[in-house]
Amino acid sequence: MPRPLWSGAISFGLVTVPCQLVNATERHDVSLRQVHTEDGGRIRYRKTCEIDGQELTDDEIGKGYEDRKDHIIPITDEDLAGMPLPTAKAIEIVAFVDRSTVDPVQFGAGSYCVNCTIASDRRGR
Repeated sequence: MPRPLWSGAISFGLVTVPCQLVNATERHDVSLRQVHTEDGGRIRYRKTCEIDGQELTDDEIGKGYEDRKDHIIPITDEDLAGMPLPTAKAIEIVAFVDRSTVDPVQFGAGSYCVNCTIASDRRGR
C-alpha cells in the first residue's frame, strides 16, 4: 500500500471522516545515483554544521525559522504542537462544482486518491 502524503479528515457539516491522501499512480522512472567517475564510488550528502564543520546525525538536527539573513530562531516540536492550527488536519467541503467548469488539463497535474474510512461505533452499527 502506498505511503500517505497527508492524513487528516474531510468534514461535511457536522460529519467528519478520517482520510489519507495517496498517489493514485505508480512511478516507473529509473532512479540514478551520483558516482565518482574515477573509481565508481557513490557520492553521499553529509549533514554538517556551518559553524564547527561537525558531521551530525538526524537526532542532533532540529528546526529553525530564518527571520533575517544569518539569524535563525530555533523551533521545537512542542512549539509547533502548541500552535493553533485547527484546519491543518481537516478539509471542509463548502461546495461542489460542475465538472465542466474544471479545466481538464488540471486532471493530469497530479493524480491522487483519497482513502476514507468510516468506523462503526462499539455497538457494531
